[in-house]
Amino acid sequence: MFDQALRNQLKGVHAYALTIYQRDDCCALDLDGFAANLVWAAERGVAIFVVAGGTGENDALTPAERVVMAERAMAAVGERALVIPTLPGNLGEAADLAPRYESLGARVALAMPPLIRHQAPDDPAAVCNYYRALGSRSGGLALMPYNTQGWSADLFERLAEVEQIIAIKDPCFDDHPLFRAIQRLGDRFVWIGNKRHDPGVLHFRFQAGIEAFTAGFVNFAPELELELFAAAQEQDWPRMVELQAQLAHLERLRARYDDAGMLKATMELIGLAGGPVRPPRVDLTAVERAEIETELQRLGILGA
Repeated sequence: MFDQALRNQLKGVHAYALTIYQRDDCCALDLDGFAANLVWAAERGVAIFVVAGGTGENDALTPAERVVMAERAMAAVGERALVIPTLPGNLGEAADLAPRYESLGARVALAMPPLIRHQAPDDPAAVCNYYRALGSRSGGLALMPYNTQGWSADLFERLAEVEQIIAIKDPCFDDHPLFRAIQRLGDRFVWIGNKRHDPGVLHFRFQAGIEAFTAGFVNFAPELELELFAAAQEQDWPRMVELQAQLAHLERLRARYDDAGMLKATMELIGLAGGPVRPPRVDLTAVERAEIETELQRLGILGA
């Protein structure tokens, strides 16, 4: 249903853009700061931006905010990068947003999984029914489901029946079902994995068949993350291990603190827009920011 060129565009480093709020009002967007961050990263080679994804505080945003952020991202970097807005796991809102995203020029959207009272549906068929219903209402917009629910390989096979699904974003909490699905389905989907630099296991996931990965650090260290992907393309597994080791301590700090709060503090330290997080997320303390700053200096990122 979708051309090979779009599939190829999805094979890269997916930058999960940070949602930037006004410094004195976390309920008001700072669209200028948001756009400036995207332009900075695009100028350094980042070619895929996910807007309002998990790292972008997806659960805290209104539908109107999602649309205006997608619109601003398209205006800022849409001519040189693939902009992927996010659909919430709510069929009513997602079905309303899909044609609006398409009208802005988006070609693919990250589609969050459905929830019932904040829990995954008990019946796996319910997940498939959700994406089938969303696909029938998404027009020409391709879908990239986000597996936050630990789907089985059998469920992936059922999702393959939904022609609007072009790719799968998997956080790799449990690699085995994902790897079994890749073995069964091959290139039916573009397989987009996750990584944690500590431990450095991303090379194993590429060996098993993923073709891209998502990243938060690419917002402030694009050269390192893009080099990591280049090493994967060249199957230079020792270099991938080396690069992941460089960022391992910073990854441990990210796991210790609020994810978005840590990334926003880091952005501010290197001179980009960061600002506050939206509660219930928590901003970093001065002591925590100092620890991040020390690590950025060690890595040579500050002042680069």
